[in-house]
Amino acid sequence: MDLGQRNKVSVTGNMSSMTDLVFLLLIFFIILSTLASSGVNVDLPQSKGTVAVSSKLTVSIKPDLTYYVNGGEVAKENLESLINIKLENVSDKIMYLQVDKEVPTGATVEIIGMAKANEWKVMLGSNPKRDE
Repeated sequence: MDLGQRNKVSVTGNMSSMTDLVFLLLIFFIILSTLASSGVNVDLPQSKGTVAVSSKLTVSIKPDLTYYVNGGEVAKENLESLINIKLENVSDKIMYLQVDKEVPTGATVEIIGMAKANEWKVMLGSNPKRDE
């Protein structure tokens, strides 16, 4: 007669909890990376239908007409050549344009015209409109 133990306990570890943990960490870092901005703090105008965007290139214009590319200050004369260099090896030539609401429209139109001449796509930044 076999009187051995009927219920055998498995001593191997279960990897499903480790997989869950790695998945949660991955989600955390993806969300964190989308919240990180490489632009300069500007007071953006408000508009309806604002969506979150991500771009490899952020151009910002402050009220004193200083220009920034990915957070670094750039002279206006060097702006086009620097953007060309940054977008040289990128498949989607998309520029995220953040313009302070105090900046004259002419400065914004100049940058958009520069983008049109170089066949770059432009996304204008704005804040969501608050209900009053």
